[in-house]
Amino acid sequence: MHHSSSFSTSNPLWLYDVFISFRGKDTRGNFVSHLYAALSNAGINTFLDDEELRKGEDLGPELFRAIHGSQIAIVVFSG
Repeated sequence: MHHSSSFSTSNPLWLYDVFISFRGKDTRGNFVSHLYAALSNAGINTFLDDEELRKGEDLGPELFRAIHGSQIAIVVFSG
């Protein structure tokens, strides 16, 4: 999993400023990786799950914690 190493300094209630939600290999290596890099370079504490979840698979505890601990979610749709 890629995520910035420190917790959000903007608000101690949040673990991350942004959670990036996406599905598919087509976005993982292209758009999403560029979005993650841009947000991280701007100093925005961003969580990006680097593991592929299969349809119907349960969220792991770390991923569930990251979702609930993020101030904003960016959902990326691809076709």
